[in-house]
Amino acid sequence: PSNRRHGVRHSTFESLRLGRSSQSIASGFLRFWDSLNFKKDMEFVGIPVLFLDEKINSVIHGFTPVGRANHYRPPLKAGSIVKVDHFEVDTCSSMYKITDHSFH
Repeated sequence: PSNRRHGVRHSTFESLRLGRSSQSIASGFLRFWDSLNFKKDMEFVGIPVLFLDEKINSVIHGFTPVGRANHYRPPLKAGSIVKVDHFEVDTCSSMYKITDHSFH
């Protein structure tokens, strides 16, 4: 199933398909940070991002490579709602684990 907002068709997190396609999502933008290669003198390699779907309590990890980072970085604002389209969906790694810890 998909949602309709302002005449644009958006996929839900649950309906995303593996591979590269013209899928589009509208999502909460949780946070982002710089990714650095510690083995290559702290070379900047891109921007990892986390998208949040509060309806199904789900987080998606995304990545913007260094070649596109300058284009996408200026409008990034944690806590905003963003539209993302023309992206690739891959299987989930065990890189992140959801926890209820408050991290004080």
